Amino acid sequence: MPTGRRTGFTRTTLVGRGTATTSGDDAPTLALTVLYHPVLDRVGDRVLVDGAPGRPFALSRTLPAFAPPDALGDGEPLGDEHLSRKPILLSAASDGSVRIDIGDSSTTVSVRGQRVVGSTMLSAKELARGVVIELGHRVVLLAHHVGTPGGVLDGGVGDESRELVGASDGLRRVLWDIQSIADLDLPVLLRGETGSGKELVARAVHRASPRRDKPFVAVNLGAIAPSLAVSELFGAEKGAYTGSIRRQVGYFEQAHGGTLFLDEIGEAPVELQVALLRTLETGEIQTVGSTQLRKTDVRVVAATDADLEGKVASGSFRAPLLNRLAAYEIWIPPLRERRDDIGRLLVRFLREDLAEIGELQRLAAPTGGAKPWVPASLVARLVDYDWPGNVRQLRNVIRQIVVGNRGRNRADMTPAVERLLVKQPPREPENPQPIPQAPPDPPKAPAPDPPPAAIKAPSDEGPSRSRSASRRKPADVTEAELREALRSCRWDFAATAEKLGISRAAIYMIIERLPGFRTAGDLTEQEIVQCHRELGGDLARMAERLEVSERALLRRVRELGLVTSGVSGR
Repeated sequence: MPTGRRTGFTRTTLVGRGTATTSGDDAPTLALTVLYHPVLDRVGDRVLVDGAPGRPFALSRTLPAFAPPDALGDGEPLGDEHLSRKPILLSAASDGSVRIDIGDSSTTVSVRGQRVVGSTMLSAKELARGVVIELGHRVVLLAHHVGTPGGVLDGGVGDESRELVGASDGLRRVLWDIQSIADLDLPVLLRGETGSGKELVARAVHRASPRRDKPFVAVNLGAIAPSLAVSELFGAEKGAYTGSIRRQVGYFEQAHGGTLFLDEIGEAPVELQVALLRTLETGEIQTVGSTQLRKTDVRVVAATDADLEGKVASGSFRAPLLNRLAAYEIWIPPLRERRDDIGRLLVRFLREDLAEIGELQRLAAPTGGAKPWVPASLVARLVDYDWPGNVRQLRNVIRQIVVGNRGRNRADMTPAVERLLVKQPPREPENPQPIPQAPPDPPKAPAPDPPPAAIKAPSDEGPSRSRSASRRKPADVTEAELREALRSCRWDFAATAEKLGISRAAIYMIIERLPGFRTAGDLTEQEIVQCHRELGGDLARMAERLEVSERALLRRVRELGLVTSGVSGR
């Protein structure tokens, strides 16, 4: 492979074998990203599919050219000798779906873990999530949409963000946020699921700021006893409490001149919230047991995966503190929404772990018909998993694969990882009634009224059992019936489930089964931004037009930093 690939935040469009810089529009574009290749330096390369309806896009050993998303020069074809020179054809349809035709190609193609014979269709909904395509048991691609908002790719990032691996739209937006806020010295609130990399982002903000040469102090508030939280952060004078035989230096003093990272800020006890708010407002701290106020020079970066607005509504978190902490918010996307980054993360973790056990040579490009140490089918399964624990979970799984295959000539799935990758049903936080496996018994003749003494007060068990007994099978709900119910209930899943006599979890199951439906998580960012602009941020009207749950849409809108109106509270 040629050396000297240049990088930078320049938007490129790859058409056929060439690469041309363009400003372009921000409509979602279909892309193919290399998630695995026997030559690991090719992982992360991408091509934008120039496949307008009626114009097939050819994919083979010799075309098109793939290149890093930020490359300034021409790319290279996949080039693996186990792929056929005769092309596979990708044809776009007007509804956003894509047809894959094998044609005369001898390349073995697997989609969704199943070998393709003749042709197969990739729906628009599947492409919004990302479809894993395995070629020749050697190369793994992701077919997905890209379309970073304009301006995000203008400018560069330095070494301060080197720990943030990937080139997805979501990660690039985070990098842009880091560069935008780093030198402003405002408090920053990082929001994202557990394991998504909030501390790495906090460190990147610190390294990109003028405070880079001063301390970075990380504190997990969830690991500190509530009774000790104030003294841990602000310090305590000698004799301030029983057993205090010397002055305790708090985290604010340790971080003086630098950055204090407060992880799990949603776990802060009320007393600490009051003290934090005072410090953020005045720039002063007061140690426990002292009447003196001292100026402090600390930038606070906080992080949480909790619903702080919900905590404010319940009274467990102070609204003024949230407003102070959120002078600037950065939303960190979960790994399942930046699936095109998994290949790069996988290679990085493999290299680190194999180097640690002295087997890094296993990742060398195979020669003479040898197979790669990591099977493409294993990578395909990893990429297709939704990773509820995000990057941290992926990191642990790769280590388990490496150690579990230590000394072997070819990696294989360990039993523990095999159990992990079994598809789980959709998570349902509200503990719905279980979906019945058989229709309810026919109603019996009413029993005679009991004597007054035998009448019991109503209990929670009775009504619950009655509702459960009247549940329908999800398979009995037709597509037309579901659509009518969703529309009449304004896409509120709980109300729809009640109307149809099924559980809320069953709603998700039916939507997954029927291609004509989608959830707010299936919407592209561009759809949301355009709808927000056209409807002036009216959330109720946006949900009605996009035909998704208003509550779930609100979460997506907040992730994009958009202001809304017309929130109904459903």
